[in-house]
Amino acid sequence: MLELENAYELCIFICMRTTLDLDDELLRRALAETGVKSKTEVIEMALAALLEREARKRLKALFGQGPRLQPVKRRR
Repeated sequence: MLELENAYELCIFICMRTTLDLDDELLRRALAETGVKSKTEVIEMALAALLEREARKRLKALFGQGPRLQPVKRRR
């Protein structure tokens, strides 16, 4: 188990804050379109959408790349 000497270290370990320089208009539009209340929530949604898009790209690139399988004989 991780042992920390004080609460300040615990907060740094758990609450990784990051400073972002975002386009104010882009952020305002994203908040309006999604209807979410916080900037954090809209950024998390954007990251999830980006990861989904990249996963789709990888899956699409695999199309037709699988092993060539022989048709399975069916029982009658």
